[in-house]
Amino acid sequence: MDKYIIVGRKVDGGGTKYLHHDGEVSTDPENDGQLGTALNVEFIGKKVVELSRGGPLDEDSAEYKEAAELLKQAMAVVPMDQTHDLNDPKIAQIHENFELKLQWDERTSDAENGDVNTRTLVVPVRDTLAEREAFFSTQANQPGYEPPLTYTLDHLMVKHFYDGLLDRALTDVQAAGTVLSDEAKIAIKAQLNTLWADSTALDNDLGAEDDEEDPTRKSMARILASPVSAFHRAVGIYITNMCD
Repeated sequence: MDKYIIVGRKVDGGGTKYLHHDGEVSTDPENDGQLGTALNVEFIGKKVVELSRGGPLDEDSAEYKEAAELLKQAMAVVPMDQTHDLNDPKIAQIHENFELKLQWDERTSDAENGDVNTRTLVVPVRDTLAEREAFFSTQANQPGYEPPLTYTLDHLMVKHFYDGLLDRALTDVQAAGTVLSDEAKIAIKAQLNTLWADSTALDNDLGAEDDEEDPTRKSMARILASPVSAFHRAVGIYITNMCD
């Protein structure tokens, strides 16, 4: 496997590891009956926000090493070939051998010059982004294409937003004098949901976080309902160049 990227793990990408209350990291969601914290892009974003509240950590400090290790476990090795066997032992070997480094941007200020900022832009390994660019260059230029950074949760977020607009539209139309029975509104929504599921291969069936038992679905439900969790996920995606 020569072509792969190392990015933040998708919330619903499978292979998730969990941080447990005793500090253990494993692929088991629960430990002693307690659900662990999923190590994925949401965790990465939350951890980066936490680290940004303080100054840079010394690379030899226990705090730095712990943060780097947890963030490493929240990353995934993703083959560029989407048909590649994800159980390939080389994937685990590559993950074990990669090193994650943390670097803080700097801001200083003085009376004469004002703020002086240093921003670090990390350029990925040679050709990794070029591979994805080549893939997208084969797609037709036309409205309606799926943007590169569109994952399952993004589809569902759009669906939730659209549902709200649809409810408002039906209410406004009725207020303007168009008679719509409850049965008609239910039928319209049902048909749109069917078209949505057919076009995206997604069912809008997530419950509230507390109602979901599966750890992955719990995470997805939380992100859909919590602006802070959605923000953490967004930070995790962008900071890890998650362009798979």
